Amino acid sequence: MKTLALLFSFAFVLVFTAPTKTSDEHHLLKRIMIEANKTRDEGPEALLDSLVPADFNQVRCKRHGPVDFCIAEKILSNINKKQYGTSDNNIGTISRVLKQYNRLHPSNCTVKKNGDEEQLRALLMNLHDCAQIIFARPHPVTHHKTTPAL
Repeated sequence: MKTLALLFSFAFVLVFTAPTKTSDEHHLLKRIMIEANKTRDEGPEALLDSLVPADFNQVRCKRHGPVDFCIAEKILSNINKKQYGTSDNNIGTISRVLKQYNRLHPSNCTVKKNGDEEQLRALLMNLHDCAQIIFARPHPVTHHKTTPAL
């Protein structure tokens, strides 16, 4: 009986102290939203008007997310920061946050070099909207999966 009580108390501790990806994921999604809005609102017009590949698919992103966040990271990391000045924009910050998010959801992606283009402003708006929808989704309940069966 004591062994059973000890087993249950140990399982209880494991269930409620185990780190979860959801809090990290939510924090990163919130940072993506904040930085995308901040850049869209404060970024220099030359930067926001610059053309980037239009590979980010907002509809697909809202359904699945990770592939398009990978695409957004690659697009943003290739922007010439010296041309627009790193102190005037948050592109590097958004790229780093996307990289952290993509570590939680690994995916392979490619960006077409000679495809359609869109303004950076549109990419940032689509990225913000997609992150907001994923952020608003309810968390899956995972604590019941770690409870040992007797």
